[in-house]
Amino acid sequence: MQDLRVLAALCGVLLCASGLFAASGPCSPNPCLHNAECQVIDDAHRGDVFTQYICECPQGYVGVHCETSCAKPLGMEEGAIADFQISASSVHLGFMGLQRWAPELARLHRTGIVNAWTASNYDRKPWIQVNLLRKMRVTGVVTQGASRAGSAEYLKTFKVAHSLDGRKFQFIQDEEASGDKVFVGNVDNSGLKINLFSSPLETQYVRLFPVSCRRGCTLRFELLGCELNGSSVLDTRDEPAANPGAPATLPSSGNGCSEPLGLKDNVIPDKQITASSSFKTWGLRAFGWYPFYGRLDKQGKFNAWTAQSNDASEWLQVDLGSQKQVTGVITQGARDFGHIQYVAAYKVAYSNDGVNWTEYKEHGAVDSKIFPGNLDNNSHKKNVFETPFFARYVRILPVAWHNRITLRLELLGCERAPAWPRMPRSSCCCGCCTTMGQRVLVLLFLLPCVSGMPFYNGFYYSNSPNGRNPGNGYGEGLFNGVKLVVETPEETLFTHRGATVTLPCHYHYEPALATPRPVRIKWWKLSENGAPEQDVLVAIGKRHRSFGDYQGRVHLRQDKEREVSLELWDLRLEDYGRYRCEVIDGLEDESGLVELELRGVVFPYQPPKGRYQLNFPEAQQACEEQDAAVASFEQLFRAWEEGLDWCNAGWLQDATVQYPITLPRQPCGGLGLAPGVRSYGPRHHRLHHYDVFCFAAALKGRVYYLEHPEKLTLKEAREACQEDGAQIAKVGQLFAAWKFRGLDRCDAGWLADGSVRYPVAHPRPNCGPPEPGVRSFGFPDPQSRLYGVYCYRSR
Repeated sequence: MQDLRVLAALCGVLLCASGLFAASGPCSPNPCLHNAECQVIDDAHRGDVFTQYICECPQGYVGVHCETSCAKPLGMEEGAIADFQISASSVHLGFMGLQRWAPELARLHRTGIVNAWTASNYDRKPWIQVNLLRKMRVTGVVTQGASRAGSAEYLKTFKVAHSLDGRKFQFIQDEEASGDKVFVGNVDNSGLKINLFSSPLETQYVRLFPVSCRRGCTLRFELLGCELNGSSVLDTRDEPAANPGAPATLPSSGNGCSEPLGLKDNVIPDKQITASSSFKTWGLRAFGWYPFYGRLDKQGKFNAWTAQSNDASEWLQVDLGSQKQVTGVITQGARDFGHIQYVAAYKVAYSNDGVNWTEYKEHGAVDSKIFPGNLDNNSHKKNVFETPFFARYVRILPVAWHNRITLRLELLGCERAPAWPRMPRSSCCCGCCTTMGQRVLVLLFLLPCVSGMPFYNGFYYSNSPNGRNPGNGYGEGLFNGVKLVVETPEETLFTHRGATVTLPCHYHYEPALATPRPVRIKWWKLSENGAPEQDVLVAIGKRHRSFGDYQGRVHLRQDKEREVSLELWDLRLEDYGRYRCEVIDGLEDESGLVELELRGVVFPYQPPKGRYQLNFPEAQQACEEQDAAVASFEQLFRAWEEGLDWCNAGWLQDATVQYPITLPRQPCGGLGLAPGVRSYGPRHHRLHHYDVFCFAAALKGRVYYLEHPEKLTLKEAREACQEDGAQIAKVGQLFAAWKFRGLDRCDAGWLADGSVRYPVAHPRPNCGPPEPGVRSFGFPDPQSRLYGVYCYRSR
């Protein structure tokens, strides 16, 4: 007894008297993070590991101690939520059904003419829904309106409902629980309105119900939240499994255990990445798509693993070197000679000995879980395991794929956490003084080792959420609450052929970081009409590399801090379109779109052999021969808004066939139809024949009517232009000169395709119809001497 009194006194002197435990109670000091409220609970409600209090987390945070930020975008804007996951009660169809304001367009900051979801005018109870494909924690929503037909439209108020099965929905209730909560929406068409929920939702389906709208119910939005995390990790993690090859599993993912395990950064050596087989281009070993290439964001000609055969028996295996907790996986496809390849769905198996394998199943499920994979060759697809597991070996088992089984990946998780001993509490402030003397000595012995950690309720906790130092070597945390933001202009950039243009792109961090971080920059041009994406430029630091036709014509501007704008000179006709600027910082990547449009003119074109003679490849060639390109729908729509009226249907860039009508009339669809761009829809590329709408950009050179003493045949016209140091003008060049240079002549002249035309910018008597335009005499006899010639001289 004397020894125990001495030990108790020693405990009081060393610990209690130091002021470390001067305040009593489980909530003093406050163990909850981020200004969360600590609430003491009575014995009747105890049962979790932290038995004396609960933390009431502020909006946007979850976890036992509110340590995890849970207000991150869930993928509407960036496309991680696929089109098929978004549905709605109705869709508004504009301009004779040509504009479909569909639910999959309801993505934050989406651009274009049709860039949002709009409910039908006849839908009295509209809604839009997102299926997250698994149960997740949803903590808020960001809404945005849009501009339709030149007017701002947005949701002024709305409700939110949620469901686990997609059939039975519950509305979020107001603070008094007296009825459905009505959220305040937007006040204009472009601003963002953030609404955080008072309590996080654990759900799979989320529906937004418009209550009041400005004009139409038009919406772009993003859901906020995070993957579903459980409470605490079971303490059985360190107990040996009954079967040595069967790894232990956990009931739910531990907070903060989602670090990359070493594939992308090459911590895992090549020899630890194996596969069932490997594809070799042309059967040559030098051109093999080996398993050690299957690292996330791997670059180079051979930059992924591809299986020898498209068979469900193929697999890719990673040896982590030791048993680790695995909480998720990120997958990515790749391209081979322009062919997009990826794994669209897969299973996961794991093992501790590489012999006995367990296929991943969700809690209570009978069948193995099939995870959704990628939808393209470049985007990341992240899947988090609802029930993480401990294992040394992990296999990806492809179930569905596009073209070939091709994969790049990263595994997520963390090292096995040590099992800290639980120390029993006592009635004394020290928490140990009346227990056995040996335990007091153990506690005193441990104190110097953990002096940097706060001591709450008999347990030591790290200040960082996952108990590890979040430093990354650059003086900042690894994106703990830090957001990478990429800024690009929302408006379309207009320029002309031959010009030099800068596509602006800047990035920053929120909150700002004091120390610069190394990033990788990638610019590429998005595909149109099924064509492969075009890599433009990649850069790491001061090292740049450009690709294809962009070599020698692009440069990365870094004049200002964190500026990564793309400068493109000697602009060509095919350069117009949408460009993506991507900033990659470790596993974090954000991107923005820049739309580049050339100033030009749309014109209908028929070949010499007459009306409706061109299939789609011939239409493309016909426009190219006239120094033009097949027009896009946006270009034709803009021309229709400017007054283009043409009754003959023509091919567009997306292989649809359409025609613009400003004045409805009987031969052109009838008098009963409203003005608009009318569509035949997609047509067969080779079997169907129509005219074509071409797009000619502004010129670098000059088109002029050659003053010649005599009228000329077509052959003489070509020769006359050559003698004048020029060449006979093309149809696209004449239209561009009329549109942008104001070329105005009443003299009909030969053009390169054998047609005869003349441009009128200022209508006048004896010079054709009373509207400006390029008049046509069709394709006369090439031997006739009735016309002059239009020449083109480049600068």
